[in-house]
Amino acid sequence: NPGANHMNNLIKTQRGKALLYFTLIVFINLAILSIIIIGIGLGIKGYISDTKFAYEAVTCCGSICSKCFFTLRTIFTILPWGCVVLLFIGIGMAARKTILMLSWNYRFIRPITTLSTGTHPNLKKILQTFNLYGQLVLLDNNKLHCAFTLGLWKPKIYVSSGICSYLSRKELMAVILHETHHKKCKDPLKLFVVQLLYALNFFLPINNYLINLYSAAAEKAADDSAINFSREPLELVSALVKLSKSSLMDMLNPSVAFSKEQNIVEDRIRRLLETHKSISYLNKTYLYLSCISSVFIAATICLSLFPKSFNHVHTIE
Repeated sequence: NPGANHMNNLIKTQRGKALLYFTLIVFINLAILSIIIIGIGLGIKGYISDTKFAYEAVTCCGSICSKCFFTLRTIFTILPWGCVVLLFIGIGMAARKTILMLSWNYRFIRPITTLSTGTHPNLKKILQTFNLYGQLVLLDNNKLHCAFTLGLWKPKIYVSSGICSYLSRKELMAVILHETHHKKCKDPLKLFVVQLLYALNFFLPINNYLINLYSAAAEKAADDSAINFSREPLELVSALVKLSKSSLMDMLNPSVAFSKEQNIVEDRIRRLLETHKSISYLNKTYLYLSCISSVFIAATICLSLFPKSFNHVHTIE
């Protein structure tokens, strides 16, 4: 079947893109983090002794001497401590991000009571068709129109009772199939990892660009997976339009799987309708600037933490 083969290729392509962006984020951030930790670990004693020496040099006359302060050795003495500060700020931001994400999950889910999935006939039929019993949680909230996947090791699909009445059976099926893909690929765990790395290396501009690309590719891969089962792209488009108009969706954290981020939603709708008009989230100028600035920051960190490898002047005249 040519149509089925085409859809399978699309799924592989979008999954491949999502995996590529996720791998790039992890590799780049772990490489930078490793350089900082190894550099600080190996050179901390030297940084302390160099700082003492630099302090004695610039205060040799009882006050700070500007001619002594602005030297190559003094600059290379100060920069490593900047890297130490960046490391601890990043650790603090990562810890804060972790607490916020976990507490949001707890505060959002905990107060809402759950219902039996047999309460809504449409939902019951979908669960029977795709054998999703035990993998989906129905939240008792008729005013909330949402569907999302949460959980790191054993993610589950959460659907509000409001969305079951708000969407038609085919629209609801498309949304649940979309979330099923996120569950199988453990996208919540991947998103948690990239958000954590983004917080750790907050000073790298390229992270924002790559995370946007990863988020878009992950959503498109889930869309393709849903269409592969349902064969109803227009139903998924209809569900996207309805949910994007629902003001109650603003209550949701933007990091949940069924993304409401406007640019991504519009691009997904255009793509599903095969209009071949892709929205550029970030233009090429921003991409080039973020790449250049990220390389400059990485080079500065490397030169700062390993100054003796590049600077052969170890004395101040």
